[in-house]
Amino acid sequence: MSNVISLNGLTPSKCGEPQAGLIQVLEELVEMAKAGQLQSFVGTGFASDGGRVSAWGGHHENVYEMLGALTWLQHEYVDRTTTEDD
Repeated sequence: MSNVISLNGLTPSKCGEPQAGLIQVLEELVEMAKAGQLQSFVGTGFASDGGRVSAWGGHHENVYEMLGALTWLQHEYVDRTTTEDD
């Protein structure tokens, strides 16, 4: 039993176990890229050893659109992790 509690009060899930939701999202992104729908991607996550992983693929020509998307993602992350489920 770990004594680690996340900021939202939950105990983190076990590291090293496959995360079905993560796998599904990544597979959907791969299919979008193969179909030519996804043209650029910037993402980050964490590995089971605690190391940060970053992914950068494709090229988006409008730097301001990408910065706006990253800012929006930051706000969405905060909203999703701090909003209580109704």
